[in-house]
Amino acid sequence: MNPLLQQFLVEARDYLDQIDHKLLLLEETPEDDTIIGEIFRLVHTLKGNSGLFDMPSLTSVLHAAEDVLDRVRDHTLLIDSELTDALLAALDFVNRVLDDVDTTDAVPARYADDAAKLAGALRDWLPERSASGNDASGPACAPLDPPEDWFWLSAIPDLERLEAFERLAPDEYAVAVRYRPEPDCFFKGEDPLQLLRTTPGLLLFDVGPAEPWPEPDSLDVYRANLVIDALTNASLEEIESHFRYVRDQTAIYEIPRYALALPEASIAIDATDMIAAAFLDEARRLTADADWRGLSAAAEAALDVINPTRACVSALRWIMKIAGSTDRAEIVEPLIAAAVGGPARPDWRAVSVGGARGAGGPPPERTTSDRSNGSDEMSASYRALALAQIEMLSLSSTTAEQPGRIASVRNALCGLLISAGRMDALDELDRTAAECDEHADASGLIAFIRSVVLNVEAAAVAPALVVVGGRHASELLDAREAAPPSAKRLAAESSPADRGVRVLKVGQEKVDRLMDLIGEMVVAKNALPYLAGRAEAHYGSRELSREIKAQYAIINRIAEEMQDGIMQVRMLPVGAIFQRFPRLVRDVARQLGKSVRLTIEGEETEADKNIVESLADPMIHILRNSLDHGLEPPDVRRAAGKPDEGRLTVRAFQEGDRVRIEVEDDGKGIDPEVIKRKALAKGLIDEQRLETLSDNDAIQLVFAAGFSTAEQISSLSGRGVGMDVVKSSLEKVGGQVQLTSEKGKGARILLSLPLSISVSNVMMVDIGGQRYGVPIDVVVETVRVARKNTHIIKQHRTAVLRGRIVPLYSAYDLLGSVGDPAPNDDDEFAVLVARVAGHTVGVIVDGFAQTIDVILKPLEGPLTHLTGFSGSALLGDGSVLLVLDLKELI
Repeated sequence: MNPLLQQFLVEARDYLDQIDHKLLLLEETPEDDTIIGEIFRLVHTLKGNSGLFDMPSLTSVLHAAEDVLDRVRDHTLLIDSELTDALLAALDFVNRVLDDVDTTDAVPARYADDAAKLAGALRDWLPERSASGNDASGPACAPLDPPEDWFWLSAIPDLERLEAFERLAPDEYAVAVRYRPEPDCFFKGEDPLQLLRTTPGLLLFDVGPAEPWPEPDSLDVYRANLVIDALTNASLEEIESHFRYVRDQTAIYEIPRYALALPEASIAIDATDMIAAAFLDEARRLTADADWRGLSAAAEAALDVINPTRACVSALRWIMKIAGSTDRAEIVEPLIAAAVGGPARPDWRAVSVGGARGAGGPPPERTTSDRSNGSDEMSASYRALALAQIEMLSLSSTTAEQPGRIASVRNALCGLLISAGRMDALDELDRTAAECDEHADASGLIAFIRSVVLNVEAAAVAPALVVVGGRHASELLDAREAAPPSAKRLAAESSPADRGVRVLKVGQEKVDRLMDLIGEMVVAKNALPYLAGRAEAHYGSRELSREIKAQYAIINRIAEEMQDGIMQVRMLPVGAIFQRFPRLVRDVARQLGKSVRLTIEGEETEADKNIVESLADPMIHILRNSLDHGLEPPDVRRAAGKPDEGRLTVRAFQEGDRVRIEVEDDGKGIDPEVIKRKALAKGLIDEQRLETLSDNDAIQLVFAAGFSTAEQISSLSGRGVGMDVVKSSLEKVGGQVQLTSEKGKGARILLSLPLSISVSNVMMVDIGGQRYGVPIDVVVETVRVARKNTHIIKQHRTAVLRGRIVPLYSAYDLLGSVGDPAPNDDDEFAVLVARVAGHTVGVIVDGFAQTIDVILKPLEGPLTHLTGFSGSALLGDGSVLLVLDLKELI
């Protein structure tokens, strides 16, 4: 599958889940503009993303849903249950289409008719447009014109422009782009910065606001307010192809290589200086003689003797570069003038013979097109921010508050230095902040601000986002903000590229592979105790045995920590499944004409991904049963003195190494007498059993195969229908289910599942000279029972354990082996007490061994027909351990 399509499918399903959840919230609070806006943006983005692929059926339905939500957003259409049904039906359709695309990589043609019907049904909700026919979204963006000048390049640091100059051929024209994204581009699934980053041959770029920024309280963060200028060495055809989807938002034009020569404005060479006089005379003579190589050499010589900290070196650098690659005096002369006090920024467009492609018309208004106009204001703001940091550090504070304050000031100073182009001072800032943090003393930072930050030249302060050292300045700032100023962290994170990464998406198959490997490691380390025993028993080396055991302890600890760490990666909140329930409850309740309030608690409870996913079908079945036959209609509840609205609660929590989920309702509960009569009629119990059956045991009969209390067949399950499937599904993953109910007050179902099923813990027992395993989850205890304390009741051996009669089964009989379990010297039997199908039973074995972690594998090949075994495992000594399934055996 196309990786882009695969990513779209993942994101689309995430969007659909969010839309589904927010629609249900909106149904309860239809006037909530925040939720309306969030839903609209999600649908808009999903529609825009779908346009990247050939999915007309899906896109048309999403477009119709977007139009409806737009009317809801501007309050010309009110949301209600019927409209919510229509929107949810559209989401269901989109989900079905995505499922087919995931399977076939294409949208089947059969969806065209359904899409047309759904889109038409949604548009039927739209109110009539005004006579003017104006769309609420406003007019489209006007085509963009190239800028009137190229001064935006002056916002780029001089050294970066010099590097770009070197990458262009002497007579080459670079392709420039001015890109002004539409204000609502985010709602169309567009990413302007990503489009910029992937521009072919990108050399330089500058980002600024298209309009003055409003006050913070009126700022709309979802409205794009950007103008992006970029310079590339790609061809016109490549750039036009790259920006083809936003062509009306771009101006693409060519500029000559020498347009990059914009010397930094600063103090020029003193014309009375002897060196200056000599250079000027030499420069004029060489220019008159058209000796461009000589002029380049003269500029290089002047650079060698002039103080490199003086900004006039920028003009001299450009003279050296330009004179060495051109023979046009009109290009060199403005640079000589800049070096001795003339205009610092030559108007290259005025001298260019190539001009700009597509020129004409006024450029879009841009507040940062002429950086020098705002330099004084920016300098004042820069200084005010720096002084504010000193004031903050000077405030009295406790020792506990100081680290946070130092970190905040450090981040602010980092931004100031980046905006001033002082990347060289960032490392010193980090060291100073780390020392202040270590000693809880801010005096070092205050001194740094006064000596370094406040001494930055005013002309260097600019509000542009520029490329710095091959990285975007904002990325560098984000990376530094991600690291607190502690000496330990600063030493550990050696490069800026290592900082700021906090989330890593990994495919499930890779995590599963790690889980398999740690499982194999668990098996491999179990061989060490056997080796220790052999070293002592067969080779008489007790010291070697002791060393092996010591190494086993270390490896065992590491393996357990690795296993726990990998299991944490596989952990998934049960909320991933629970988020489906509000929609289910709403739809079923509306179908049945019932009023139900669903309460979900403990969504953050985590379990292994496979465990969480195995909950989906059983939970849906339980909820449908509760809604259909548990909760009563409003009139029945009213007559019983209950509120009209039924209460259904789903609660999850962790208890030890298991996750427990409760489903509780306040409906009519289960009538034990009805259950008994139904069970008798279906032949599940006889008359004798009916007389002795307790109410609690009767309720458990709903888990019997085929049992149902429904009087008639409906589209929904009756209470108990298919509950045997629920129980068996849970037991397959080591789960258990308990049901309690009180007639007239409601029912409660408790599900208990292991946190993980990757590695199983089993107890080994000896039976007839062979070693078997029993899952530790079913083991209650191990006891020794004297022969005299066993009794025969109704031809079955039993024993009284802890005040309860427990049936005893011979392991030999269960396995069909010849012989009987042998008692020990005290005439006591080894009894494994287990919980099987809700009942306590005892299994008589020959003896007990240790518990061990194993990787349980299903029986394969000719062994698949064997019953009574849940699987097999490989032990450390190379032998195979068969694990018993007591439920099937008994």
